[in-house]
Amino acid sequence: MYCHNCGYDLSKAKIDKTNKVYDASGKTGGENAYVCPRCGEIIHSHLNEDEVKHLSQAAHSEVHRAHNFKNTGKCAIVIGGILLAIALIFFLLSFKISNGRQLDPGCIEFYVFCVLTAIAAFGLIYGGVNLYIGINKDKKYNKLLKAIQNEVFVQ
Repeated sequence: MYCHNCGYDLSKAKIDKTNKVYDASGKTGGENAYVCPRCGEIIHSHLNEDEVKHLSQAAHSEVHRAHNFKNTGKCAIVIGGILLAIALIFFLLSFKISNGRQLDPGCIEFYVFCVLTAIAAFGLIYGGVNLYIGINKDKKYNKLLKAIQNEVFVQ
């Protein structure tokens, strides 16, 4: 189930008893209705034409967010790769000729290598996670938009 207001995907795994809407008698009634955890709107099945239009707009917004996630991930991966290359250069510089071409872990080049490697690893992991989230979100909401466009979407 998707929220027609914000496009939040309330899948079966996320549905629990705390966000189910009850009527005054304490019963749920005939229709499954839930409260959206993101925006607080009531999510229900059998959307009318106006609600489907709002859901389409929200899905387009989510596609834009997915593209932002992917672009952020790609940038972080590229920056992490560049920093890793620079760190490799500093690692090679830490083999001192005056030390008989042995690694000198006390020199400043080795410390720069360690710091750059840590920053590069963070950038690569952060970028990979953002890229993964963006790709999955893009696939999910493009599939939703195709279903809405072909008029086969059922909440």
